[in-house]
Amino acid sequence: MFAFVWLLLSAYARLVSSTTQNDGYFSPAPPRQSFNVFLLAGQSNMSGRGGVINATWDGVVPPQSQPRASGILRLSANDVWVNAKEPLHKDIDVNNVCGVGPGMAFANSVMNKDSGIGVVGLVPCAVGGTKISEWGRGTALYGRLVRRAEAAAGSGGVIRALLWYQGEADTVNHEDAKMYKWRLERFFTHLRADLQLPQLPIIQVALASGTGPYVGTVRKAQFKVDLPNVKTVDAAGLRLQPDHLHLSTSSQVQLGEMLADTFLQSIPALPAPIQSKELGIIIPANEETPSIIKRSDADGLRGNNVRHIFILAGQSNMAGRGGVRKGIWDGFIPRECEPNPAIHRLSASLTWEEAREPLHADIDLNKTVGIGPGMVFANTVLQKGDRFKVIGLVPCAVGASSINDWCRGSVLYNNLIARAIVAIKDGGIIEAILWYQGERDTFHTKDVDHYKDKLEHLILDLRNDLRLPNLPVIEVLLSSSNGPLLDALREEQRGVDLPNVIKVDPLGLPLQPDGVHLTTVAQVSLGEMMADAFLKFKPNVQKRL
Repeated sequence: MFAFVWLLLSAYARLVSSTTQNDGYFSPAPPRQSFNVFLLAGQSNMSGRGGVINATWDGVVPPQSQPRASGILRLSANDVWVNAKEPLHKDIDVNNVCGVGPGMAFANSVMNKDSGIGVVGLVPCAVGGTKISEWGRGTALYGRLVRRAEAAAGSGGVIRALLWYQGEADTVNHEDAKMYKWRLERFFTHLRADLQLPQLPIIQVALASGTGPYVGTVRKAQFKVDLPNVKTVDAAGLRLQPDHLHLSTSSQVQLGEMLADTFLQSIPALPAPIQSKELGIIIPANEETPSIIKRSDADGLRGNNVRHIFILAGQSNMAGRGGVRKGIWDGFIPRECEPNPAIHRLSASLTWEEAREPLHADIDLNKTVGIGPGMVFANTVLQKGDRFKVIGLVPCAVGASSINDWCRGSVLYNNLIARAIVAIKDGGIIEAILWYQGERDTFHTKDVDHYKDKLEHLILDLRNDLRLPNLPVIEVLLSSSNGPLLDALREEQRGVDLPNVIKVDPLGLPLQPDGVHLTTVAQVSLGEMMADAFLKFKPNVQKRL
């Protein structure tokens, strides 16, 4: 009997030891209230090489990087919260010797300067020697970063910011350095989309060193990143280890404090994201900031007459050339395109009016505009969709525009965003973007080769800036082209790999004599195809972190 009891006690002791300790520190249960999560990602200077010389860490932990009895947690490699201590990345960056990084100094500084911030949870994800291309969506590093962020948020954490220090490995090759800005912006945009945090604050560190001759090129790219809520801390001039690559321990402390100051002084409170199928945006006429309301509440505001908004964008086949020959529109409006008092159009002067063909007459000004797919789409949605009582169309398409003409910061992009904001001011829900574009990009291989990436970037930028991370996009594949690379561009369009992108293929619909533009009959068919695709669509609403 004694032996049996002794065995039970021994087993219990081993169980307690294995589940409550980690390197001599008790593993605390996650706080019951929400706590602040910071993601640490990049390469070796974020992972930490302070005090590491000849592959040996000296073990010196300065006061600013010391652990606390409570208040600073670390998500271990097996996704368990433990009390944080240096080296933060030792079970993450496993193929390198880790030392002091900026994370602990950052956390201590934030807590010292903001006594009310509460518990800080650090999520180390950095790996030494990695290029920006190794952090792209679909890579192992990207997947682990997203998974660990989900684990942190799933235990009650609120993701407050990404701390990012990377780029040294991209200073070796000129092509890598030249592509750095584009790849970095794409990484930030994808991460925000996949975490459902379109305004996620990001603090990036500009390089202090590099492994190749293009440090200046990468630094210039870092300072030119043009995304909202991205702040840059400059590490240039901080003391380096004898390898002239890694920051010393004292420099890591200084960097951590710089990151903390930037977060506390410059980063706004994180707004709640808006999910397009469950939530709508309403901007009252006397306010500039969107208020978030449930769709059911929005429907009740005006007796179920809330305006359901669809944005029409792209080039000539979206703007409409049905019935246009030799620069003259024949004026014929088929029954499916006739006006309806329940279908509104946002004019070029930003006022709502009853919609009628040609929808883009005051938008695509330098061309003769005819029948497009918009009116057919709206009439079909009203006829087949029970919940739609009033539809608002926002025409934005412009003939002969390339995908580059629609990139963030361009006139067309800014015009679309501005018109979308006005469209929701008096109460409305943006339901989808209808997109038909690409004919202009079929001339040159260089345009075709990057079309998929550019279109994905555009969609993510629009979702981010409209604060609608799940916004459906109905993408029309090309059925004709101005140039010789139609098939190649169609493959790029088919390859778009984002959630809530619905593809409609008009191939085979009749074309005008010019061989490029859809006829009136074809536009009617396309509008009905797009409406059916939208009404059958079941959104992929990712879990809110």
